[in-house]
Amino acid sequence: MQLCDDKWKPIAFLSMKLNKSQRNWSTYARELYAIYASIKKFRHMLEGRNFSTYTDQKLLIFAFKQKPEKCSPRQLNNLDYITQFSTDIGHVNGKDNIIADALSPIEIDAITTPSKLDYKRIAQEQVNDPELEQLLKSNTS
Repeated sequence: MQLCDDKWKPIAFLSMKLNKSQRNWSTYARELYAIYASIKKFRHMLEGRNFSTYTDQKLLIFAFKQKPEKCSPRQLNNLDYITQFSTDIGHVNGKDNIIADALSPIEIDAITTPSKLDYKRIAQEQVNDPELEQLLKSNTS
């Protein structure tokens, strides 16, 4: 978010679908990864700038104060990368974090698509289309 004309406006959005392994991670690990992935994606906009990260995962505001032994190697790598840019993580209530909920990816399986194209029907519709017939008769290229 960027303050523009006394209003906070989004600069960009990022939404990702987690793979099977990532879906098994704890909420803490998934939220930490989301911050890591966001910073990695928007590094070109964040490098050399002061910025704050806000999350509805309250435990993450203490992420940089916890003992390394409590983290998995992946979490340590994520934290290490994040600290190269910022250690300022704030908390926002989940109910107030409307944008994050709106960007939660829908399941691909929930989208219905035709199983296959009916080429015979397409050909028949082309034959019966008066606009296409007129175009073909006009002999223009």
